[in-house]
Amino acid sequence: MDALFDALVILISLAFLGILGMISGVALPGLFLAVVAPWLDWILPVRKKSDSGR
Repeated sequence: MDALFDALVILISLAFLGILGMISGVALPGLFLAVVAPWLDWILPVRKKSDSGR
């Protein structure tokens, strides 16, 4: 019975760590990008298309 409980605890822990991994891999970089975006626009301004017909 202890082995079944241990396996259940491991599965719950892996699910929890997977959720944390998704949050840290997707949400946190998005937050940092939102903070850094104004500086990126200042450093690398968007190039405007020319009217040369290309």
